[in-house]
Amino acid sequence: MQLDAPLAPELATRALTTAGGDEAGFYYAKAPVDRIDIVRALGACGFYGVDVNVTFAASASDARGGSRSGDGIDVRDAQSGDADAVLEIAGSAFRYSRFHLDPAMGRDVANRIKREWIRNYVCGRRGVGLLVASARGTVAGFLAVLATERAGRRIRVIDLVAVSPRHQRRGVGRALVTAFMERSRFEADLLEVGTQIANVPSIQLYQGCGFSIDRAAYVLHRHVPATVAV
Repeated sequence: MQLDAPLAPELATRALTTAGGDEAGFYYAKAPVDRIDIVRALGACGFYGVDVNVTFAASASDARGGSRSGDGIDVRDAQSGDADAVLEIAGSAFRYSRFHLDPAMGRDVANRIKREWIRNYVCGRRGVGLLVASARGTVAGFLAVLATERAGRRIRVIDLVAVSPRHQRRGVGRALVTAFMERSRFEADLLEVGTQIANVPSIQLYQGCGFSIDRAAYVLHRHVPATVAV
């Protein structure tokens, strides 16, 4: 269940009731950082904050990812033979996602969510592209791309990006982001990417590639165990 703001506090409570908010399951909500009234209302319903999500944006025509040359790093479209390596990275490289930051989720579950998320790209069920970075022939990272429109503007979104732990801090992330920006210049009007306020390395990467903060939102979770009556 997702509750996207703007949402009046009284509607938050009503939405939880009418959408089965007391049934066993996992629920999440997002609220703009200037709507503390919504955050308080959701807190009263059992939600708790796990993340502040920050969305960065850049004009596609002004995209300047910078140099993506690295020590043997090559960025290309994903191939069928990359599947196992990409899934392994997706299931081991994340630390700051809202699932990993949620103490009630557990790292194994959080890793599995990310692995299955990227499996949809590998199988062609989600997004419009999957870029792979290789370092000396070894898959070192990936970047998954979504396409959407808003107010008549074509938007390309970095949906998910990850670098293998043993290849981090070697320019792989910058090479992926730069390749994405270069490829999107003639396919979109706006480029976007979201990350967690706790993910300082990613924030520094996006700012260094020319992205600027566009908006932010609190992210809240609620877990209702099957054995608990609410």
